[in-house]
Amino acid sequence: MLTSTWEWIRLLGFLAYFYFTISIIFGLLRKSSFVKSHKNLIYHIHQNAGWLGLITVIAHMLVLIIDHYKPYRLGEILLPFTANYQSLSSAFGTIAFYLFLIVILTSDLWIRTMNRSIWKKIHLLVLPAWALSLAHGVLIGTDSEKPVILLFYLISAGLILSVLIARTAGQLTRKADVSMSHQK
Repeated sequence: MLTSTWEWIRLLGFLAYFYFTISIIFGLLRKSSFVKSHKNLIYHIHQNAGWLGLITVIAHMLVLIIDHYKPYRLGEILLPFTANYQSLSSAFGTIAFYLFLIVILTSDLWIRTMNRSIWKKIHLLVLPAWALSLAHGVLIGTDSEKPVILLFYLISAGLILSVLIARTAGQLTRKADVSMSHQK
């Protein structure tokens, strides 16, 4: 049973990171050449995991305010580099939050009114957002040295990198195939 705010802060932080990781993996898979079916299901997992990540990261931030051991003020949460506790690591989390927020808002609320190429560039901000959230969790987490926590971070990073590499390789192969067919 979760009894301390610290446990809630860590749980919500892990959940937000997990949901964002799932969202990114399924987002990369959806547009990958090696995924041929279930594109609609993949899209819904991608979209819903992103929203769940956003909701849990907001809850994570709110519990930081009510923590008795190391409470954050609202300004410390919303303004990067202003936190009294681990200013740089805290800033990584704040910046990641804003990047995720921008990506989700432009993707789900404003996409119909945006230029597609601008949207795609904004959408790519999810990768640095995710990397910042990983750095935030590893650096500020008081339990990050535990093997199960390290394994969680390593597996998630390995999955993101693997899917990203596979998607990029598929895109390069597809471009090469198109180029070869035009030369014939």
